[in-house]
Amino acid sequence: MRFLVVLAAFATVAAAPAPRSAPRVSLSPSVQKDVQCFVLFAAAVDSAGKAHDDAARAASGLGVMYYLGKLQVGAPGLNLVAAVRQEADAFVDNPRVKDIGATCDAEFQKRGQELVDFGNQLQEPAAK
Repeated sequence: MRFLVVLAAFATVAAAPAPRSAPRVSLSPSVQKDVQCFVLFAAAVDSAGKAHDDAARAASGLGVMYYLGKLQVGAPGLNLVAAVRQEADAFVDNPRVKDIGATCDAEFQKRGQELVDFGNQLQEPAAK
């Protein structure tokens, strides 16, 4: 339950525009993409919750956790709140949002399939 509260807080932050006086967070292209994906999955968690779609909320929550993990490893020390606000603000009137979301979803699905394949391999008898 606490996890959902944290996700809701991030979704709210993602929806709130950054104050105009906030300094810009410098992000490498790969970190920027991961922050954007984090924002989109967090927004999807919020939308699924409002629609009472538990399956979509759970899947989106896994996406949030995946991108959070990537950011913690790939950008330690990143001010995630500032980065999320910055990228969420940049999404306003951005015609590429759907393309960005499709890229995020494709990466997440690819990693999910890799995990399924790994699990299948573990079910096979070990080579001697």
